[in-house]
Amino acid sequence: MTQISHRVSGLRAGTLTLIGACGLALAGCSGETPASDETGAAVLAEPASDPVPELLDDTDGMETVDDALEDTGLAGIFEGNASYTLLAPDDASFAALGDGGKALTDGEDEAAMAALLKQHLLPGYLMPRDIESAIERSDEDSVTITSLAGEDLTFRRNGDAITVTAPDGAEATFKGEALAGGASVAIPVSGLLRKAES
Repeated sequence: MTQISHRVSGLRAGTLTLIGACGLALAGCSGETPASDETGAAVLAEPASDPVPELLDDTDGMETVDDALEDTGLAGIFEGNASYTLLAPDDASFAALGDGGKALTDGEDEAAMAALLKQHLLPGYLMPRDIESAIERSDEDSVTITSLAGEDLTFRRNGDAITVTAPDGAEATFKGEALAGGASVAIPVSGLLRKAES
């Protein structure tokens, strides 16, 4: 456990590489007390045997991202032993796309939806508390994690909440309770990590 802490704290410029993300994932299994609701950050729910997509299906406000995972075939990655963290946009985030996003959410452009979802997927099992702790230890008060889309996402504390920003400036905020299922976890967020095309 000491080695993991040293490895994470030694990362330059507050950046979490894939190795650092895996270190945090292992740290998350240590039984640390999760962040309280009072921080405004998402907290980890009790681990469940159901995979993440099934948990999303049973969660109010998560219908669109759940359908998108099924339509694109990405739901299958949660069935294996590999661990992933999904920053799961709520239904309101997709609704904000307006008419221009209907082809995306109606399943007419599965390739574009898959690309969007990969921007919200991180390697490893990262609890909100892990990300929050890494931000607190960072000299720059931020942590960067590379998504499965290959783009760096920057996590910061904004008042009592944790926000994540994409390279194009799109921003989302942790909200609600995180869902732990199988080897992965979903953290509900308000906002999409890609700006709508004008």
